[in-house]
Amino acid sequence: MKKPIIGLTPQYDYEKNRIWVGPNYLEAIYAFGGIPIMLPLHTDKESLKTAASVCDGFLFTGGPDISPFRYQEEAIAQCGVVVPERDKMEEDLFSGIIDTDKPVLGICRGMQIMNVFLGGNLYQDLSAQFSPPVQLAHSQTSGNSVLSHYVIIENGSLLHYINPKEYIQVNSFHHQAIKDLAPCLKSAGKATDSLIEAIYHPGKKFFLGVQWHPEHLFKTNEDAANLFKEFINACN
Repeated sequence: MKKPIIGLTPQYDYEKNRIWVGPNYLEAIYAFGGIPIMLPLHTDKESLKTAASVCDGFLFTGGPDISPFRYQEEAIAQCGVVVPERDKMEEDLFSGIIDTDKPVLGICRGMQIMNVFLGGNLYQDLSAQFSPPVQLAHSQTSGNSVLSHYVIIENGSLLHYINPKEYIQVNSFHHQAIKDLAPCLKSAGKATDSLIEAIYHPGKKFFLGVQWHPEHLFKTNEDAANLFKEFINACN
């Protein structure tokens, strides 16, 4: 059987002027039978479309904050570093693949991008904007593979199909989060403080975003492994 090719969105290091992808994403895709490739950051829209055409699925990776201008807001004081080049590249990529029905997985920033590009918005900073005040460790200080809080799974959602249980435990490394869902998306899971932790598009073959980082968990955590397993299966 042909192994599916998965296109990943890259990180950009301003100081060193380099692009890169965290090795955990690559390892997770390899582990379940996919071939990961890093998509170009600095390129024109048509060249990006050509690069994307060879991919069977796409993973929008974690990373820096999304520019609030993307959802018609000005940056508040607590908004972090934004990378306009990455915002533009991911918007160009997203607009080129949304109608193809190729599988898409978004992780952390990747989930937020999916929501923003489809018409939703974000909390720019949970400590400043989320009410009631944040009690859970959404930006944990423990190691990458440490589990910090629960996600209650929405019955009947894509996440429930992947992990048919009431709740799972996740790690968490974010200070921004979904505020208002895009009209075409649905919640697939929430934290116990009601914050949206997973989203899906019911009209797509596989279109799932998660706020946590399963790429750090898949080796030892079955729930995280199932996410990548089903994503790669959908790309075949």
